[in-house]
Amino acid sequence: MSTCAARSGRTVYAYAEVQWDGPAFYPVDDTEIFDGAKLRLQIKQSREGTDPVVIERDFTALEDQLEDSTSSSKRHGRYRTPTISHRRARAPSRVLVLGLAWRRTRLPAP
Repeated sequence: MSTCAARSGRTVYAYAEVQWDGPAFYPVDDTEIFDGAKLRLQIKQSREGTDPVVIERDFTALEDQLEDSTSSSKRHGRYRTPTISHRRARAPSRVLVLGLAWRRTRLPAP
């Protein structure tokens, strides 16, 4: 996972990118791997003490791409978020959080 931030005047722009290389297994497209997956991208104002979040956005399109695979069942890919921005930011920092909710399966009764 990586983040990128740039400033133009008093506006800060940020985006995130995540890449993965998963194992090959069938079925080719399995929509039941995750109950949920998202990237949360935040722009924070850097200051002494705790940095307050000035803007954050969740991106959930990641889940479909993680559960998708190639025709040969390989699960690798890349996802880039749209860019978020905040005006009048001073000394910004950016934060990226990846949240995955694995599908819970019940084990057969003994």
